[in-house]
Amino acid sequence: MTSLRTAHCRRRIIAALGLLVLAGCASAPAAPSADKQQTLLYEEAYSSIAKYYLEPTTPGALALAGLRNLTSIDGSLSIGRSGDFVVLRQGEHWVRFTAPADADAQGWAKLTDEVAAAARVRSPALASLGTGRLEDTLLDGSMTLLDRFSHYAPPEIARERRAARDGFGGIGVTLDTEGDDARIVEVLPDTPAAAAGLRVDDRILAIDGIATAGLPPEDIVRKLRGPADSVVALKIARAGLDDRPSFSMRRARIVPPSVVLTEEHGIARLRVTSFNQQTGDSLAALLRRAHHDLGDRLHGIILDLRGNPGGLLDQSIDVASLFLDGQPITSTVGRVPESIQYFSAPHRAVETLPLAVLVNGGSASASEIVAAALQDAGRAVIVGTASYGKGTVQNVQRMPNDGELTITWARLVTPGGYILHRHGVVPTVCTAGLPDDAAGTAAALARGAGRLGAGLDESRAKLDDAAWTRLRALCPGAHQDHQVELSAAEKLLASPALYARALLRASHPADMPVATAGVVR
Repeated sequence: MTSLRTAHCRRRIIAALGLLVLAGCASAPAAPSADKQQTLLYEEAYSSIAKYYLEPTTPGALALAGLRNLTSIDGSLSIGRSGDFVVLRQGEHWVRFTAPADADAQGWAKLTDEVAAAARVRSPALASLGTGRLEDTLLDGSMTLLDRFSHYAPPEIARERRAARDGFGGIGVTLDTEGDDARIVEVLPDTPAAAAGLRVDDRILAIDGIATAGLPPEDIVRKLRGPADSVVALKIARAGLDDRPSFSMRRARIVPPSVVLTEEHGIARLRVTSFNQQTGDSLAALLRRAHHDLGDRLHGIILDLRGNPGGLLDQSIDVASLFLDGQPITSTVGRVPESIQYFSAPHRAVETLPLAVLVNGGSASASEIVAAALQDAGRAVIVGTASYGKGTVQNVQRMPNDGELTITWARLVTPGGYILHRHGVVPTVCTAGLPDDAAGTAAALARGAGRLGAGLDESRAKLDDAAWTRLRALCPGAHQDHQVELSAAEKLLASPALYARALLRASHPADMPVATAGVVR
């Protein structure tokens, strides 16, 4: 904490006595008592952002941005900085608060609570806000100073995101809660629901004796979830049965599936929809299944990352490591020492079959780490359109109110030596603007062979921003899946000569190995 200079001592004494009303003839109101829980929330937010964010910022700047966002609820208010004071105005009346030092997270957290309380006294619109909505408004305002990948998630949303990332205690069903029914639309294999005999189209009438009719969908989900190994009882309506069977089962840790295997034409297509805690293990298991199912008929692999928005960094490392033996995968570089890291694949037995990776404008973050690592190593041919270009890493902080603060804290550097952010991954076999027919497939393969794709094989590490703009313009990102991408990948894997030619163009070795300052490999 940074203390105020001696010249400010008198102001600190005045501030400690309460608020000063400096307009009209109103008397000074009693200082509102600080809400300790909210003050702790704001302090954690300001200090975490100031510590970890990629660019320097201060608790003072964050707090002021948050407070100014209160005017989005009531436009008659204005809140701003005037010298050593924060001033709350409404018409001709104004109140001023002594500002702490810019780096004093605790002081600014307390001031945030005090100014918000004073604003609520004067504004019926703010007074009607619940505590959670007020916190959302203040923290959302603070985040406007950061990049668009940094954000605050309130508790309900944060809990769902944690469940998607890390898993949750549940029974393993997906529900359709439209209308009055809680209808099962999917039963995940190897889950308590599957073992108990629940089926698609079963309707859940009651959970632990509480009727589901009229319950909000989030309450139904909350009742189905609980600690792993705890018991939950369901009453079910099933088509063709007059009675209402009951099922009792023990919850288990459920991690939403993120990888789907399709086996066709001697090719294993692995569609990865996100990167959660089980993605690496799931992909490895499905690769083993493909080898078992197809045996010698398996001649190639398609890793489909189209529309995959990313997820956990460590899982992208695990996925890339299934195909790379001891080679670099990515580096992260940020402002704080903990953000400077180097990642490479371990030396071990890896998948060696020919590999095509599908990307498009919806492939981001962890997807781009995997695609770039495989492209730069010359291990895979990238097929599709330019990826999103989200080359930053976020640090997720769990907040005292059970919400989450997601803070951008590092940039990603590929093994080829270029920054992923805004540049992304540009395929060697480009399908942009091509039709979903045989002519489109032939045109894509011609580009991959170099006949129509001049410039797609430039060394990426040597490009400046203008050259990157030109390169991405050769293969602009599209967000839809198209059959031409799959068809081109299948044709590549069916022709060793065509695959080898495209693979040679895919590799962009760096002039020097990937390194990050201060990292011992």
